[in-house]
Amino acid sequence: MLNGISRFFGKKDKTKRVESARSVLSDNGIGSHGSNAADAFLTSLKSLGHPDYPILDRNYSPNSRVPCTDLVPFICERMVEGDIKSIKTVMRAVVEANPGLGIGPDWIDESVENVLSMPFENYISFSSPDGLNELRALFIIAAKAGGGREFLITEEIPRLTSWALIARNPSWSNNLQSLAEKANFWIATMAEDTPYWQKYERFDVNELPKEQIETGLQESISSLTPAARLQLLFAIQRGGGSLLGLTNYQIRNLGINIESTSKELLESGLILPSHSLEAIESAHSKQELIDLCESYGTTYRKSWSKQKLVQALQEMDSSVLEEIAESKQLVSPSFRDHPELGNVVRIADEHQVGFKLVCFA
Repeated sequence: MLNGISRFFGKKDKTKRVESARSVLSDNGIGSHGSNAADAFLTSLKSLGHPDYPILDRNYSPNSRVPCTDLVPFICERMVEGDIKSIKTVMRAVVEANPGLGIGPDWIDESVENVLSMPFENYISFSSPDGLNELRALFIIAAKAGGGREFLITEEIPRLTSWALIARNPSWSNNLQSLAEKANFWIATMAEDTPYWQKYERFDVNELPKEQIETGLQESISSLTPAARLQLLFAIQRGGGSLLGLTNYQIRNLGINIESTSKELLESGLILPSHSLEAIESAHSKQELIDLCESYGTTYRKSWSKQKLVQALQEMDSSVLEEIAESKQLVSPSFRDHPELGNVVRIADEHQVGFKLVCFA
């Protein structure tokens, strides 16, 4: 499908919050058009997803609950419309194949309502109103794993949330300190029975994350879908690589259509086709590079590093690297046109502490 682009390369308080969310968001959209929106969305995925569970990735067992596409735009759109029924319908479809032993998928409804009731706005604001909705959507998707939201601090979810939202210029309130106290109390309680939590570092937010990415670059990144932003930051972290391989399981577990996001990135100019030594080294294992040296008749030694094997291929004939790059659809971040790209992952990671703490909101 990418052939066309390869040429370019507290319980009482909780009850109150849930009731408040129902009041604010209401069930305005929980009418006939609500189910129609979900049905249309699910139908659109039939040629993309799993044959039995179209919303799930065909490359994974349905038990894994891995979506075949980015669900954030749909969830955000339905939140704006007040159509919470469609969000619940889609999330039920995500967990339907593996709802849990002896239960149906309806438990996710309460998780959706719980996330929608979380007072994120007390702790974080964004330069765009879309930021809060995207934050809620990411937490709704993460809820498919079940269990307490507090345990997300041990996973990649907060970091990936920060990656997806850093272009929305998050700004943290001093109220974050109250969440740090709450989180530290929770960790201390867990540590009474579990050695893992005894070693878990306590939160200290005396200095809130403040650094933001440059305005022009922020606008370019925020124009991408959340899943494409994740792929972009992964590419930045890796320094490039094979276009379709620039994700990991944690990103795919949130939902991504890699062919669609790859097209987005190429069209944005933030990622460019590349035959650089770094991109080729990143995209290949050492054994693959040895095999390439064999196939091209390049002199090499098995003890050489990946870097030296790539250099050997380059010294043989510069066109060899171009041929290898095109066959693997290699790309690199456009550092020359956007030098600030090199700082994006670092800045996003600094904000990760805030996204960990809002798990306790």
